[in-house]
Amino acid sequence: MAHPGLRQIHGDGALHRQDHAAPAAGQPHGGAPDRPHRTRHVASRDELRTQLADRRSGGIYFTTLQKFGLTKAEKESGSEHPLLSDRRNIVVIADEAHRSHYDDLDGYAAHLRRALPHATLIAFTGTPIAEGERDTRRVFGDDIDIYDLHRAVEDGATVPVVYEPRLINLARVDGIDDAALDDAAEEALSGLDEADADRIQRAVTRLDTVYGSPDRLRTLANDLVTHWEVRREAMEPFLGVPGKAMVVCATRSIAARLYEEVVALRPDWHDDADDKGRIKVVYTASPGEPEHITKHLRRPSATAAVRSRVKDPADELEIVIVKDMMLTGFDAPALHTLYVDRPLKGALLMQTLARVNRTYQGKKDGLLVAYAPLTDNLTAALQEFTRDGSGPGEKIVGQTTVEAAEIVHELLAQVREVIGDEWKEQVHADQVKGWRTALLTLVTRLRSPSTPGNRVDDDPDARPLADQFRQLSAKLARAWALSAGTGDLEAIKPEVRFIEEARTWMLKLDAQDRIGSGEQVPEEIKRILGELIVDSAASTGVVDIYAEAGLPLPRLDNLTPEWVEDAQKPSKAHLAIEALKAELLEKSAAVTQGNEVRRRLFSERVNELMLRYTNQQLTAAEVIAELVELAHEVRAETERGNQFDPPLETYELAFYDVVALNDSAVDVLGDDILAKIARAIVETMRRDIRTDWTVREDVKAKLRASVKRTLRRYGYPPDQQPEAIQQVMQQMEALAPRYALGAGA
Repeated sequence: MAHPGLRQIHGDGALHRQDHAAPAAGQPHGGAPDRPHRTRHVASRDELRTQLADRRSGGIYFTTLQKFGLTKAEKESGSEHPLLSDRRNIVVIADEAHRSHYDDLDGYAAHLRRALPHATLIAFTGTPIAEGERDTRRVFGDDIDIYDLHRAVEDGATVPVVYEPRLINLARVDGIDDAALDDAAEEALSGLDEADADRIQRAVTRLDTVYGSPDRLRTLANDLVTHWEVRREAMEPFLGVPGKAMVVCATRSIAARLYEEVVALRPDWHDDADDKGRIKVVYTASPGEPEHITKHLRRPSATAAVRSRVKDPADELEIVIVKDMMLTGFDAPALHTLYVDRPLKGALLMQTLARVNRTYQGKKDGLLVAYAPLTDNLTAALQEFTRDGSGPGEKIVGQTTVEAAEIVHELLAQVREVIGDEWKEQVHADQVKGWRTALLTLVTRLRSPSTPGNRVDDDPDARPLADQFRQLSAKLARAWALSAGTGDLEAIKPEVRFIEEARTWMLKLDAQDRIGSGEQVPEEIKRILGELIVDSAASTGVVDIYAEAGLPLPRLDNLTPEWVEDAQKPSKAHLAIEALKAELLEKSAAVTQGNEVRRRLFSERVNELMLRYTNQQLTAAEVIAELVELAHEVRAETERGNQFDPPLETYELAFYDVVALNDSAVDVLGDDILAKIARAIVETMRRDIRTDWTVREDVKAKLRASVKRTLRRYGYPPDQQPEAIQQVMQQMEALAPRYALGAGA
């Protein structure tokens, strides 16, 4: 149910920045000593509380929603946010309101409402959304003013956008219909789900299969090239330049393969240099992904340079191919044509469309070319986001709050079956520490293989109870958000809050595991953790969990006997094992610096220990002792090259490990000769490798020939040479990104 004091203003061209909450009160009182009409930027939580609690009239403050946070003591005791002011003449203005204000249980929005219960909230957003529990109008009420596309065009703030359907038939596959494609697109946009790590890959595979068939891509490339050449010629007299186009693809693989099809038709559009060429592909990727995807991998500064080229009307770059980068918050006024070949709908479709409605000299319109079936989605989006401002514009919601409340009770019963009721006794036993103790006990039980029913013999990482909890608690959070405000749920609110905080702790530990394993942290987890960048254990917030356990986060250079003894205590052992595992994997990947042989060695040894621990072949104390020993080896890894004379540099050591994989070669040649082979291979790399060598068969052939000559020259066993050459080439490709960026020795 919408708060009676909440309203929203909906306008096209909303700003994209962090949510702001700007409480303002009363009218200026001329001549007052404080001059309350002056604005004040509030920089901390304590300052915000002091200002709002002490001021009885007037005041204009600018701050962020995150300042309405709980103190450490409040979190530990499970307390709610304190009342700061019960004044009824406070107005809170929220910008980009569609991004937040949906957590009525224990989030910042809930804290704000408890702090200022009688305040009137006014929301500004360009795209009020209605996606499951995230419904802007459900939170803020009906629109009080709408500045939509129609009004923006009438005022000259934007240009009209013309829609041109040029549907290219999709490849039809058994079991994949339109509904399945829409689901796949939603999943591909949302990032990995914490309850199902491979869901995103299945979604991408479905989109690749249907949108990315070779015949379809060739047809798309031919039509795109023909259409753009006509379009740019038609626009140049008006703009003075050809202008820009953006192509939106369903997956990164499709984007990369479409680029190859286009440049095959127009080779002169391609250039390896980021500051040259008429077409580029822009997306995020990691070095370990398939070669055709990593070909377009760039450093952030290089990506920023390409974006700047798109913004520069005079630059020769005309076409940029993207998946989801640059679809929101990116303005290039000379961009006038948008080619969409993926399922888009709702707010994202409207935000994407806005890339071509910016004004520019002589630009009379933008053009949306739909290669994917968008007509119905576009019609629905226009109906949702462009309305007559004279009426409230009732929106039909498929699920009522009463139905959602029933689902809350059903899901809560299922969660209780997984976690039991013991936690309630711990909470009530200690009013100060009981809440956090109960959380720590529950999370440890959910993650430990010693918990009955929580292990799979042949999968050391499987935790069935934890998976059940992740799935059910995520669904419970969604259902609660949909049913917020339903009166009969107040009695179970503390229990739902506890479950939600336990879910957050699980996500923090999941993020730690991903970072340790070199995997990307899903966007959903980043959002919940409140971090824009989650790239270390510290940034996941996991430090707080270990602090609650009385266990400092381990560092490989500071694993003292006292820490080991403390970590082996039963109450701390499993968390210590998880922390050590993540730290070992992360640090071993860092110190091996692309050395695939050593990286695999450390990873396999960690996995073997975890399998023995899961199968109860080792006690927790024994696993900790083994991990600590392995930590000493990881620390010594950086000095391993010094045992040779002269010492082997990082790259040289990587190739030494490759050619030393064969025992007969070690026996016949010895370490010194193998070290000479490694130095010679690195010298070959430095002499012959080019930026694009991984996609140049001629360069790869030359490198293979050089490696073969080197092995022959030093007497490497002939029968082992083919395998050694293959392994050396694989190691070269593994080092390629680091070599290109100038990393390593």
